[in-house]
Amino acid sequence: MTDEDASAETERDDERGDGEFVFGAVADAEEASAATAADGPGVVGPSPGLDPGEALRVQLDAIEASDVDAAAARAAGDVPGCVRTLFDFAAPGFREAHGDLDGFAATFLGAIYDRLVGARTVERGPGERDGDRYVQAVLARHPDGDRTYEFVLAEQAGGKYDGCWLTEAVDMTYDGESPSFRRTPTVTFGDRSVTCEVGDQLRAVLLAADGHSPHNDVTQVANCGGNGLCGTCAVSCDGEVDEMGDREQRRLSLPPHETESGLRLSCQTHVQGDVVVEKGGGYWGQHVEEVGVGGEGADDGDGDGAVDGDAGGGDAGVDADALVDPASVVAVTDAEYAGEYDYGTDGPGTAAANGGGGR
Repeated sequence: MTDEDASAETERDDERGDGEFVFGAVADAEEASAATAADGPGVVGPSPGLDPGEALRVQLDAIEASDVDAAAARAAGDVPGCVRTLFDFAAPGFREAHGDLDGFAATFLGAIYDRLVGARTVERGPGERDGDRYVQAVLARHPDGDRTYEFVLAEQAGGKYDGCWLTEAVDMTYDGESPSFRRTPTVTFGDRSVTCEVGDQLRAVLLAADGHSPHNDVTQVANCGGNGLCGTCAVSCDGEVDEMGDREQRRLSLPPHETESGLRLSCQTHVQGDVVVEKGGGYWGQHVEEVGVGGEGADDGDGDGAVDGDAGGGDAGVDADALVDPASVVAVTDAEYAGEYDYGTDGPGTAAANGGGGR
C-alpha cells in the first residue's frame, strides 16, 4: 500500500468514525466476529437469518439510538450512522435509484425523510406479510412534528443478498399521526421480541411466544391460570405497562414477594408500549438478583439455585441483541457505497470484481 493509499484509507476511516454505531456488515466472518467483540451485540447487517420484522427493527433501532440534526448533517455532507444502516438494508434497486451512499443520504436528510432519521422515537404499526413482500407503517415522533411512513420490504431472490429481507421503498403516508395508525408494542423477553396490541395481557403475550413462559419449573403447569392468586408469574418490567391494581398489590405484599422488589404479576399487567421483561430465579421468580431467562440466571425452583435443563424455556446463553450469527451477515462493500457495484453480474465468485472490502 502506498502512502497515498494509506492516507485515503485513513480519511475513509475518519468519515466512518462519526461517534455513532455502524450497524452495517463487515467483509467476512473473521472481521464480523472482531467487530462484534469490539462494538458489542447489536451490530447487525443484512442476513438471511433475519425475518422481515427483525430487519426493519434493526433499522428503526438505529434511528432511535442516534441523535441526528438532519439539516446540519446535510449541510456538512455527513452520513449519520442510522442513514448508513438504512442503506445497508436497502434493496439493490432502491440503492441504485439514489446513485451512491452520498445520494442516498442527501435524500434521507431532505425534507421528506428528515423527521424519520431525526426522530426521537419510532412507533411500530402492525406488519403485514404477503409471500415475499412485507409492509409496515411506522410513526416517527419528532420535535418539529410527527410523520407517518410506510416501509416496504421484499425477500431477495438470487444474487449476494439471496434470502435477505431488504427495503424496497419508504413512503411518507401522512404529515402527522395518521388517523388509521395503530401502534403495536414490542415485548422483549430473553432472546425473543414479539409484537402485540396495546392493552394485551403480558402473561398471554409471553405464553404465545414459543418457548417463553413467565413461570419457572413446575409452576408452568401448577399455577392459578392467570387469576392473580399464586404469584408465580412475577416478572420485572422495563417499559410501558399499566398501573398496578388492588389484587396485584395484595398478592405482591405477601411472602415470598416484597412490594419493594418492583416486580409485576404478568397476569395482571397490560402492555401499553414497548417493554423489556426479565424473569428472576426461585419458585415464584422472587429472586430479582438472579434475573435471567431459560438457563441464564433463573434457577429451577428446587432450592439448589441451579438450573436443570431449560427451566425458563428460552435459549441458554443467547444475548437479547444477538439477532444473527455474525458469519451469516452479508458484507456491504465499498463499491456498493460508491454506487459502482454491478448487481446484474452479482453471484458467487464476483465479490472481488465488485469491490470487496465491506465496512
